[in-house]
Amino acid sequence: MALLGLTTYRQDNNIKSTVLLLAFPFLLLALMGGIFFFGGMFAGPREMFYTLDLDPVLGTGSAADLALSAVYAYWPIVLGIAAVWVLIGYFFNDAIIHSATGAQAVTRQEQPELYNLVENLCISRGLKVPRLYIVETDAMNAYASGIDERSYAITVTSGLLAVLNRDELEAVLAHELTHIMERDTRLLIVTIVFVGMVSFLTQLLWRSIRVAAFTRRRGKDGGGVMIFLLVAAVASAIGYGLALVLRFAISRRREYQADAGSVDLTKNPDALISALMKISQNPDVPHVSSEVRQMFIEAPPSSSALAQLFDTHPPIAKRIAVLEQLGGHVPDKLATDGAAPTVDAPHQHGPWG
Repeated sequence: MALLGLTTYRQDNNIKSTVLLLAFPFLLLALMGGIFFFGGMFAGPREMFYTLDLDPVLGTGSAADLALSAVYAYWPIVLGIAAVWVLIGYFFNDAIIHSATGAQAVTRQEQPELYNLVENLCISRGLKVPRLYIVETDAMNAYASGIDERSYAITVTSGLLAVLNRDELEAVLAHELTHIMERDTRLLIVTIVFVGMVSFLTQLLWRSIRVAAFTRRRGKDGGGVMIFLLVAAVASAIGYGLALVLRFAISRRREYQADAGSVDLTKNPDALISALMKISQNPDVPHVSSEVRQMFIEAPPSSSALAQLFDTHPPIAKRIAVLEQLGGHVPDKLATDGAAPTVDAPHQHGPWG
């Protein structure tokens, strides 16, 4: 598989982040317009004009007129919500992500070897050392997060520290540091914020339509309740579909690129191959949502072939095949038994301690 140059890949991520930021308000307005369009088709535009107290824009009373009228009437509210949501994501993205995973910050005094590994990698590239976090769980995984030097962080699980040796851990840290260097974390945060906003707006419209449906039931025309609920179901489907489209903005190629960046930093593809094979034995952190799980170095594949089309990570076997092209070798046997970890065991300070 041909890999993009890391500089080209970084520029591509910067462009995607900018485009998503600029497109975000228009995506929300399009979502709202689509929901009202289908609402007009199922429930009848004229009835919805009356129920929602909207002034027609085109004067036709059609479903398209209803959608345009809703966009025209509510666009300041939608843009205001989008602006507030983006600001929240910018200033509090680190707290939101770490709260979702249960990660706890660690100091150099608590994890000197972990800090030394990351610091040596950063020195080789002239980077500021990101903050380090640990999630207390037996699962083996790691992720990078943040949108700038203020919020850049690398998080590993205690299970990862307990199983990987020094070289394997360094390879994983180099993988995550590459995500930071190539602006993957920024693009992921932007996408997660957008998906959260779409989900919020969809739920808000769902509740509004349910209220309108039960209001109609108490009136003379109670037969429209099922139609309104059907519109609400369509609204949820549209929101979910748009969330999938946003997820596809994050290419699976990012993991191949981060693997290549790890090899470039450590010059040790064998260590990353061995680490990925160990991680694949127990990567699942079930308390973390699917939106955040896409940030991990590995996410368990979906059970069905159809669902795998929407997986955010390529299969471990394919990643290892690419690493073999970069000079790596699959070990005959993983020497996990009796191998003492070189990184101090984490203190019991997390939510599972």
